[in-house]
Amino acid sequence: MLPPFSGRRRMSGNLTERSIARVTEIYGRYAAGDREALYAALTPETRWHSSGEGAVPWAGDYRGREGVEDYFSRIEAEAKVLGYEVEQVIAQGEWVAVLAWATVRYEATGCTHRYAKADFVRLDGDRVVEFREFYDTSQTCRDRVPG
Repeated sequence: MLPPFSGRRRMSGNLTERSIARVTEIYGRYAAGDREALYAALTPETRWHSSGEGAVPWAGDYRGREGVEDYFSRIEAEAKVLGYEVEQVIAQGEWVAVLAWATVRYEATGCTHRYAKADFVRLDGDRVVEFREFYDTSQTCRDRVPG
């Protein structure tokens, strides 16, 4: 006799493996400069959250491709992302956690900093339906504002 929920665990494992593969693909293409691959993975209802509301101009909540394009436009108005490295991808079912490093240079100060990030991505099939990013917003404020 099988233990309770064994079928669910098996399905979750397959879903987890697919989620890791899909997010790894999206992040790899983004890191290689292919932002269009990220946009193509979004749904019209994708919820995108960047921490630091009130502290940095790109922080807040966005929806769908148009919203995510606005998010990136706000970053690009202030900074240039010089590098993006994925350190670890961890998943359970449709949720994927990505630990990464982003190297950013701010136009106003010329300051370059390498930030540790934690992103949480929820998939529906192969599409991103939710994204949440967390990083040191207090360091970001110090780096981007002159003086």
